[in-house]
Amino acid sequence: MKTLIVSLNSKYIHSSLAAWYLKAYCEDCCDDVKVLESTINDSPDSVLSAIYLEKADVVGFSCYIWNIEAVLKLAGNLKKVSPDVRIVLGGPEVSFDAKKMMEENGFIDFIISGEGEIPFRKLLEQLASGVWKPDEIDGLTYRDSARIISNKPGSWIENLDSIPSPYTDEMLDAVGKRIMYFEASRGCPFSCAYCLSSTFEGVRNFSMERVKEDLKKLMKAGVKLVKFVDRTFNCNRKRAKEIFRFIIKESEDTVFHFEAAADLFDDEMIEILSQAPPGRIQFEIGVQTTNAVTLELIDRKTNLDIVFDNVRKLRALGNIHIHLDLIAGLPKEDFRSFMYSFDDVYRLKPHQLQLGFLKMLKGSGIRQNAGKYGYGYRDYPPYEVLYSDSMSFDEILVLKGIEDLVDRYYNSGRFQVSLEYLTETCYSSPFSFYWEFYKFCRDEGYAGKALSGRDTYTVLLEFLRKVLPQEKVELLKDLMKLDYLSSDNSNNLPEGIEREIQPGFKERCFEFLKDEGNLKKYLPELFDMPAKQIYKQVHFETFRHDVVQGIKAGSFERKRTVVLFKYYERDRVTGQYRYIRCDEDFPPEGHG
Repeated sequence: MKTLIVSLNSKYIHSSLAAWYLKAYCEDCCDDVKVLESTINDSPDSVLSAIYLEKADVVGFSCYIWNIEAVLKLAGNLKKVSPDVRIVLGGPEVSFDAKKMMEENGFIDFIISGEGEIPFRKLLEQLASGVWKPDEIDGLTYRDSARIISNKPGSWIENLDSIPSPYTDEMLDAVGKRIMYFEASRGCPFSCAYCLSSTFEGVRNFSMERVKEDLKKLMKAGVKLVKFVDRTFNCNRKRAKEIFRFIIKESEDTVFHFEAAADLFDDEMIEILSQAPPGRIQFEIGVQTTNAVTLELIDRKTNLDIVFDNVRKLRALGNIHIHLDLIAGLPKEDFRSFMYSFDDVYRLKPHQLQLGFLKMLKGSGIRQNAGKYGYGYRDYPPYEVLYSDSMSFDEILVLKGIEDLVDRYYNSGRFQVSLEYLTETCYSSPFSFYWEFYKFCRDEGYAGKALSGRDTYTVLLEFLRKVLPQEKVELLKDLMKLDYLSSDNSNNLPEGIEREIQPGFKERCFEFLKDEGNLKKYLPELFDMPAKQIYKQVHFETFRHDVVQGIKAGSFERKRTVVLFKYYERDRVTGQYRYIRCDEDFPPEGHG
């Protein structure tokens, strides 16, 4: 009997850990188990053809909010061209209404609810042997003549080490350079009402020996990014510290991403993290809201003072990438309250700020209490909120527009200096800037429009010319030029951002690079390289303001300066090219 496990990922760079876990747990009891990974963006006909040509007896699909619609279409068509194939669905999107799902989709033969390894293996064993006792498979929903029967929920695997490692040579070859997902534990100690983890109790851990062994495999294989899927990685401080120490010591190039609770960091953990090479560790921290009433209503137990203090400490280390999350549409958080939450989190200066919108996930407590808070939401995946008794659809649309601007401008990392100046100097709060900028983009037809990276600068400059005095616009043009040149090594500046053309400037640059004293001071790593070769790896730019010193001082003097950009050296945390002011040693205009 041949079994095919299919995963439709949301993007090509993603991979499916669940599919490979199922294969690892089941392949010793079955003749042939294969994983097929594709994406929801691939041609449906191509994916259907690939599945059909495998000629499998059983095809299992891993179902999530991002792929369920594509899965149902694909599985329905598969049943038409392969009537004898057994179709099995599993995953969070089908675990909470299995009977209804099967009633509405007659091509589904089985649904597995909850943790899948044990019931999926038992199902394959029975199908292969012909000894059919479906009532003995906990967590299974199946058809019995005209009836649909759901068995009692399945039990968890208490000893997670009993699951064979999914990180086989076959998996590593198949995943290649994509994101590799990893779990050191299952479950979550918290019960946030909007999260599916609230439906499960307790946390189970893989042994530390197993965790280290698997991580070594991934590091040895040259995996670039390992993303831990543990819901709250640092809930067990002792284990978290040991894993942090291990990857800091053992890893050379692999980057590790963790979801963590900021109020669970302690001084020892922060001290350990301070020793990590720049960019080695990334944290995604869900703040969600700073409204105390809302936090209580969603059963989110957190100390915001400690959260803020620890985020500032982590940010100050300079070697850790920080990603903070907010959720719009939570109970009793109106537009004004969300504005305060946005400003509170924005001022922590994360490297990325995700402004998400509440999703009424199947099985979650918030969905069960939707009527209590007057929620209206899409009745199809991803079940995103449309309005509540605290926030109208009009207000949701404004926040959607602001979300787009935060992604384009803040999260792109291309406007670090100019955005900081705008939000701290030109506007009363970060939110007020984005709100005004959104209204401009909406009125001018830029909202939701595809823009190139260069065009984003031009649009921002167009806005600034309408709302700020000329003196500030001139300064911001310099700051935007600094941002552009430190994030893009193109000399083709965006429209509206001028370059001062000075006769003999290129010759002065070469004269600077031929000076051994300058090389030792500014470019010691390129000291033995000829000036002509150095010139290809650096860039000199003239500014009307002292932008580099101004960043340090917090105020910008109008003074012509020359900045040297090192296009061979990026900051491992921000991705920005490094630069340094060099005008004090730069040959003066007319020199020579």
